Amino acid sequence: MNYDQLPAFVKDSSVFTENDKIKLAQVDRLPTPEEVDDVSSLPEIYELLNAFIGDPTTRNIHLQLKSKEYLQDNQLDMAWKVLLL
Repeated sequence: MNYDQLPAFVKDSSVFTENDKIKLAQVDRLPTPEEVDDVSSLPEIYELLNAFIGDPTTRNIHLQLKSKEYLQDNQLDMAWKVLLL
C-alpha cells in the first residue's frame, strides 16, 4: 500500500506521527475481517472494546493508542488488526 491509500481516519489521526503513518503504509495487504475479529477476543483488546462501549470517539482513540504500541514493537499486522476493529 502506498501512503495515499491509507484510510482517512489514519491519515487524519493525531495519535500517529508521520513516521507511524509511513510504517502503516508499508503493509502488503490489510488483514481480512476474520483476522480482525480474531483479535477482539484477546483480553487486553476485549477490555478496551468494552470499556468505551457508549463512547465510540474515545474508544477509537484508545484503539489507535493500542495500535501504536504494536507499531512501536514492529508488529505491523497486529497494529492494523486493532485499527480495523
